[in-house]
Amino acid sequence: MGMSGMFKQNSINLLCSTLAILCAFYIEIGSVLFWYGGLLVIPAIAIWYQFKFALGNFILRLSIALLPWLVLCVIGLLWASNTEHDGQRTMNMFFFEMPLYSVAIGTLAVTGCFLFKKATIRS
Repeated sequence: MGMSGMFKQNSINLLCSTLAILCAFYIEIGSVLFWYGGLLVIPAIAIWYQFKFALGNFILRLSIALLPWLVLCVIGLLWASNTEHDGQRTMNMFFFEMPLYSVAIGTLAVTGCFLFKKATIRS
C-alpha cells in the first residue's frame, strides 16, 4: 500500500474513532460508563483496536490510537478545571481522568504486546 493509501486509511481511522468518542460522550454514554467502571475499560480496548487497524510504523500507529482520547481528556480536564463548585469540579476531573488512566494502561498493553511479538519473531 502506498503512502497516500496509508494516509487515507489512517485519516479514516482517526475520523471514525473521533466521531465515535464524541458521539458516545454527547449522548451521555460516558456517564453510564463512568458509574459502572466502563471508562476504565473501554478506552483501553479501543486503543488496542485503533492501533491494530492503523497503518505505518509503531509510533505512527500508536499516535493514531492515542490522539482522539488525549484530545478528549485534555479538553475535558481544561473544562472541568474551570468549574467553580469544588464538588462538581472534583467529579468532572475524575470523569476525564478515568479514560486517561485507561489510555495509559492500553498504551502499556499495546507496547508490551508489540515488543513481545518482535522478540518472538527474532528468536
